[in-house]
Amino acid sequence: MQLNHKRLSALPIFLGLSEKELTEIAGTTRFNLKHHKKGSTIVKEGDACTSLVSVTDGWMEIDTYADNRSYHIEELVQATQILEPDKLFGLSLHYHSTCRAYTTCESVSISKEELTQLLDKFIIVRLNYLNLICRRTQHLERQPWQPKSQELTERIALFIKQHSRYPAGRKVLHIKMSQLANELNVSRLDISNALNSMNEAEKIIQRRGMVEVPALQLL
Repeated sequence: MQLNHKRLSALPIFLGLSEKELTEIAGTTRFNLKHHKKGSTIVKEGDACTSLVSVTDGWMEIDTYADNRSYHIEELVQATQILEPDKLFGLSLHYHSTCRAYTTCESVSISKEELTQLLDKFIIVRLNYLNLICRRTQHLERQPWQPKSQELTERIALFIKQHSRYPAGRKVLHIKMSQLANELNVSRLDISNALNSMNEAEKIIQRRGMVEVPALQLL
C-alpha cells in the first residue's frame, strides 16, 4: 500500500527527509498498513522479525517475560513507536516482547528487503536507523554503572526501570514476592515491608502477585 509524504514524515525512520524525497519513497516503496482492534496482537514474542513495524496511532501494551518465565512486565506505550528495530539484523532475529493493541491502533510496516534498499539510497534514513539502534545500546551500556543503593525501595525501583523497554509511563510487574526477594537477594519479609512503604507513599499500587507503577518517571 502506498502512503503520502505527510504520513511518512511522521515516522521516525523518515525524519529529516525533504518532501521530494518522501514523495519518491511513497511512490516506489511498498508499505503494509494495518488496523488493529483493541486487545489484538500486533507482534508476538518469538515471531521472526522480517519487517520494520511502526505503530502510528493509539496505545499499545508491551509484555516482556524473563527467560525462565518466572515474572514479566507490562508497559503501556503511546504511538508513534517502532517495535524492536534492532531485531531486523544481527544474531537474534525474533521479537523479544509481545505487543498488543491497548486501544484501537494503526501500524505501518516495511519489509526488510525494501528497508535495505532505502538504507542504501538515503543516508538520512540510514542515520535515523542507526540512531534508533544506538539509543537502545547506550541505554543498556549505562545500566551496569548506575549506583546501587542500600535502600531496598530504591533497589526495587531500579529493578523495574532496568526491566522496562521504555523510560516512562505505566508499568505492571507481575512477580511473586518470593521471586522478587530472590532477584534482590533479600528476605520475603523485607520485600513485603519495602512494597508496603512504596504503596503508602503512593509510588506504586500493590496487588497480589503484581506491582503497578502509574508513572515510571515519577518512581
